Amino acid sequence: MACTPSNRLKLTPSNSPYLPHPIRSPYRGRAPVEPRLSLKRVVGTTCASPTGFDVVNSSFAYIAGGAVVVVDVNGAEYTQRFYRARPTALPVYNTPPLPYSPSTPTQTPKANDSRNRISLRESTFGSHDWSESPTSSKTWTSRERIKAATCLALSKEGRFLAVGETGYAPRVLIFSLEDNSSDTPLVSISEHAHGVRAVAWSPDSKYLASLGSANDGFLYIWRIDQKTGAAKLFQQNRCTSYIRGMIWVGSNLITLGVRHIKVWRVEEGQSTSPMKQRFTGEATTTPQPHQKTLPGRNVLLGSMIEATFSCAAAIDDTKAIICSETGDVCLFDDTDKQMKLTHVLESGFVTTCVAIRGNVVYLGGKSGNLTTLDLASFVKCSPDSLRTSMGSFAGLFALGFLEENMVTVDTKRSIHIWGFDEVPGELDLKSPIPIPGHQDSILGVEALSRPNAPGADFYSWSGSGQIILWDAEGKIKCSFQAPLEEACFEDESGLVNQLTLVRATDGGRFFVTGDKLGVVKIIDFSTLECVSSMKAHASDCQFITIYEDKSKFVIATCGRDRTTQLFHKTAEGQFEHFQTLEFAARVVQVLIPSADRVITCSLDRTLQVHDLVTKDGEPDAMAAIPSRTLPLKASPSSMTMGADGKSLFVSLLDRSICLYDLENGKTANTFKCIDESGGDAVVLDSLTARPATDREPSFLLGISNTDKSVRIYDAQTGTFLDREWGHTEAINGVALVEGDGSKQRIVSVGSDGTIMIWELDLQDPSWGSATRDPSPVKDGSAITRPTLRRVLSKAELAEFQRSSPSGGRRSPPRTLSKRRSIYSLSTASSSRTLVSGLQASPSLAIAEDTPTRRPSADSRCPSPPASPKTRVRRRPSLPALNSAKTKSTNNLRAFGSLNMATEQACRTLRAYRKKLSSTDPISQEVLAELDQELRLTAVALGDRATRSKAMSDTMLNGLLDQYSERLVALLDEKLQLNYRPPSDQEPESPKSPTSPRKRPDSSADSSSGSTTT
Repeated sequence: MACTPSNRLKLTPSNSPYLPHPIRSPYRGRAPVEPRLSLKRVVGTTCASPTGFDVVNSSFAYIAGGAVVVVDVNGAEYTQRFYRARPTALPVYNTPPLPYSPSTPTQTPKANDSRNRISLRESTFGSHDWSESPTSSKTWTSRERIKAATCLALSKEGRFLAVGETGYAPRVLIFSLEDNSSDTPLVSISEHAHGVRAVAWSPDSKYLASLGSANDGFLYIWRIDQKTGAAKLFQQNRCTSYIRGMIWVGSNLITLGVRHIKVWRVEEGQSTSPMKQRFTGEATTTPQPHQKTLPGRNVLLGSMIEATFSCAAAIDDTKAIICSETGDVCLFDDTDKQMKLTHVLESGFVTTCVAIRGNVVYLGGKSGNLTTLDLASFVKCSPDSLRTSMGSFAGLFALGFLEENMVTVDTKRSIHIWGFDEVPGELDLKSPIPIPGHQDSILGVEALSRPNAPGADFYSWSGSGQIILWDAEGKIKCSFQAPLEEACFEDESGLVNQLTLVRATDGGRFFVTGDKLGVVKIIDFSTLECVSSMKAHASDCQFITIYEDKSKFVIATCGRDRTTQLFHKTAEGQFEHFQTLEFAARVVQVLIPSADRVITCSLDRTLQVHDLVTKDGEPDAMAAIPSRTLPLKASPSSMTMGADGKSLFVSLLDRSICLYDLENGKTANTFKCIDESGGDAVVLDSLTARPATDREPSFLLGISNTDKSVRIYDAQTGTFLDREWGHTEAINGVALVEGDGSKQRIVSVGSDGTIMIWELDLQDPSWGSATRDPSPVKDGSAITRPTLRRVLSKAELAEFQRSSPSGGRRSPPRTLSKRRSIYSLSTASSSRTLVSGLQASPSLAIAEDTPTRRPSADSRCPSPPASPKTRVRRRPSLPALNSAKTKSTNNLRAFGSLNMATEQACRTLRAYRKKLSSTDPISQEVLAELDQELRLTAVALGDRATRSKAMSDTMLNGLLDQYSERLVALLDEKLQLNYRPPSDQEPESPKSPTSPRKRPDSSADSSSGSTTT
């Protein structure tokens, strides 16, 4: 086999002789994240077809985003249970791998890798092989990991619930209905690679049929263990038609859809169970027996060849009623396996659902019609079996019958439970029991502070203007309709105005609304009247914030017209507009954290801070004055104030969150919005910060529409805490609700019309202590504190000297030896002249300004040549070869030049003079060497002045007076106070040619005097 790139899947069968190793992960060392969020309640439904709804006995179930709600009805009361499995949930029972069936690998290839996707179906390796392959890698992105529940089925005895998913790695989940709300399935089947279209239980609950989507193209029959619920594959076959429904008729399975009705014969007599599983590393050469496929035959449609069949219901073990979208009602008869389809009548409307109760057939339509048929006449194919129409509904997606009730799901996503009149068989259509929920896409949610009049904990709103107030348990407290302006545009007749934003004051006294036309309205909740209406923006109102205290009531709004509007409540109780702030780009969000500050962020990557001021003696005269502008690394998406009121969290489009200190305008912390594996960063919206408590850390709450998840992060360190999925469409808002209990709850809403209430548990025994130490947020943690910085300059470093070893001499610094080599390149001729003119003492052959050791026999040698690196750097260009001025300028500007060396010598001498005031002893030989170097320096300066004519006599005399006479006098005074004459120390000195010389005699003095004259 040819080699494949590392990002391709390398299939390894189960009988491979390799030793199983743990799968290598690029995120080793990361501990698994414990769940901090748990689903407690789901409001609303996403059911849009009969496959997402089912009834049995006195219970019914429906899909709601990524979860399933099971409702138990008892008279006029009902209770709800919720079933949902996390993407990483482990089932109680494992499904054995299929020997001849392709399965979705645990490590899924890239979505655009069509070659590998096709090869999966033809592969003979199961999911067990994929998970054990040491070369498999996770390559799916967060955007592709979204799951959604698409279909469900309740077993006939009410023990099990089957759920089909779509999206990333779809599964068929089996839950036990004996438990209350559960997030742990009994069985998880991952054999459908492209989604599950329908699931159905057999009448005896021994088999479960799962049908994949048209792209998946597989139909599986699973044998279910009646005691445990474990599943094992029984039969399978391909089914590539577009299916709209699937039902059991006796022991046969019928699939129906677009120009398709097919009967699948499930033969119970066959036993083709796969071989017993062998050990992973054990090789086998015995072929496994071939499994018998599921046989199926198409039904002859006749005149219905172009029909799309939408729903069906079983009459008995051989007959069923099948309806089409155009209103055709047909009878299917399989007596003696004849598979006969007979067109009986037309309902006259688009039929979407059908149900049978007793001797009556109920037909529901998308237009809201509900019609009944006489079952006995219908079986005889009598066209007069049509009874009466029972009224008009909002449009029916599904219906079913309980023991004493009828349940409907309409096109407004409303669920109603209908009772029966005293007359047998007659429905009571006057007083249904509604299941609470929005009838439209939910565009936002906000927490409502208590106490308030209705006793609500949060409120949500939809585009139609409906505002509903809820408690923490998901029950409706009250609702009202916000007035909307009508959209009247000649060029855009189809434009419909929508409610986009709603904000409430403390206690819910006023509600401030904004719509797509830019109109801001203030509603008094006590009277539900609009007390003020203002055209604030030219188009959509993007954000509204409110600040209210005893003295001020300020409202700020921002829109797509690059402006921020400021309103306030006057002393007379009127709402007045007092300023418009204009910006260069669209304003994303505006905040009023205090009575004297307004903060905005815009798409031009800036954060603007304005100060709110008032005139003296005129409290109603207000203005916002620009105070500070902070640059951002990327365009912002959301922001919220920190718990201390002095910091600001900003979520950026580069998938990071920055913490800014508003006092100094600096960035205190930055972290990426990663997941538990350390990768796939996302953009967070709707940020909410909560301060730390004694047992819980401070955290950030946000939503990510990249993977449709709700996420929480540690506000101090940016550590990922948890995330949860549930919404199938865009998440439009999230709110932190303070419930009655000790645990907080998080409410998220989505465009799919669902509200999900999560319970938050961040309590950690390791957080906090019994001594009640102050939390890091209160006194400043190490992350938010600025890092210490103090860089010393070269002038400051020159004032420090290294300590000399005891009993020895101090060697010259390394930096001076390097400068000596560079300086010698430009003054080589001067050094040779100086050496030839000073033959009276061997020590005078030393280079000009370089400190050195005691004179030695080889001191007449010139300075070592410059290093090759230095020579290459100082190589002159071709035009400069004949220019002496350019060469001199380059020498002055180069590192280690004569000017720099002179400045360094001055600093060293000044520091040395300060050291002379101390009482530390100085050895005689070091003083003699220093005296010699000072004299030589004076000689070199005189020679330099004579040759270059660049230094005036006045400057030269001043330098000589300052660095020769004064320092020599100081040294003589030091010698007289601390040392005896040199003649007294001669007997103790070792007589060797390398012994130190005495102070220079008169010959050296005369030489120095002759030079300076």
